Amino acid sequence: METVTNTDTAQWKIVIFELNGQEYGLEITRVQSIERMLPITHVPGAHRRDIAGVVNLRGKMTPVIDLRLCLGLEASPYDKQTRILVVDENEGAIGLIVDRANDLLDIAETDIEDVSVVRGGETYAFGQSVVKIEQRIITLLETDKVLQ
Repeated sequence: METVTNTDTAQWKIVIFELNGQEYGLEITRVQSIERMLPITHVPGAHRRDIAGVVNLRGKMTPVIDLRLCLGLEASPYDKQTRILVVDENEGAIGLIVDRANDLLDIAETDIEDVSVVRGGETYAFGQSVVKIEQRIITLLETDKVLQ
């Protein structure tokens, strides 16, 4: 993730969104735009269950993935709060369907902790980090790891 230097403490801008009542975040430089739900054209024969289809985003066909399904959560009907986070990936833009986009936060690098578990002397990393701010715990996602 890119950092923004603010005096001598590194700061990150994070887009906060919600899935199944849990808060998640993406570094703002990865997010091109936040869109209201658009009509989805389903793609027959998609190899992954979480691929919802494609949307016409300003004249360009953009693939969209239901992030709930990608993370192993149950599907949920889309409503007025559902959003598409358009993220920049190596092959181009990809839309991530989320329950709602809540907030934009500045966080200090010192507030970020890696998530890992130690068992039998071995460390198992989940490839994610969390931010604890007051009573909130926000899971930071790295889209390139999540979308593999």
